[in-house]
Amino acid sequence: MNKLIIYGTLLLIYLGLSKSFSPSEYGISYVNSQAGLEPLVQGAPVSVILTDVHSTGFLIKTYYHKYKIVYGYQSYEELIVKTSELFSNEQRKYLGMSVFRRDREGFSSSTPLPPGSIFIGDKNLGKWIKHPSGERYWRFFGAYKNLNNYLGWKDFKPSIKIKNKIQVHLEQGKPFFGENEEFGINGSITKDAFSSFYQRSNQPKFSTAKYLKRYFTENFIEKRL
Repeated sequence: MNKLIIYGTLLLIYLGLSKSFSPSEYGISYVNSQAGLEPLVQGAPVSVILTDVHSTGFLIKTYYHKYKIVYGYQSYEELIVKTSELFSNEQRKYLGMSVFRRDREGFSSSTPLPPGSIFIGDKNLGKWIKHPSGERYWRFFGAYKNLNNYLGWKDFKPSIKIKNKIQVHLEQGKPFFGENEEFGINGSITKDAFSSFYQRSNQPKFSTAKYLKRYFTENFIEKRL
């Protein structure tokens, strides 16, 4: 009988706490592939950046992705979608990167690339500036200078060389984390641009085993003694 009581209590905790820690999902789209973003993103040119990966729920986990949708001619929007554990774990390494984009001709791609790759070289948005070293770097026109902040570039100045590497990786369908791997979950630029994600990730993890042990110790074992 005691075992039945314990099992029943466990079931109630399982259902009750899982429901308490899992928010309402009404109005949230489900995406389990990068291509699944396409119908959710309108307009062009546009760059979609993965800005957060997290889960909710105590025993039953629900996984979410947060994206920043950066347009060439207007401010950005944010999008939160529900996803699978497998896809969430696969995409985690691409934090801070463009995981979907569409150019002004309507061509779309989902190869993970540095954020805003679709805008580099677009003569409607900026121009190449020649550096004293002879290298040319991309600069947005004054009217679009906010794109630097939207994309989380900070002091990043893409060069012609980087632009060419982006194009090669795009054609090959291979992720490109930057010339010195500045982007992605281990990238220095990503860590600077999305510091709140890392602050949360460094917090102590909740231990289900410790919680249940303490719960039964306080509510069953000590009382029986």
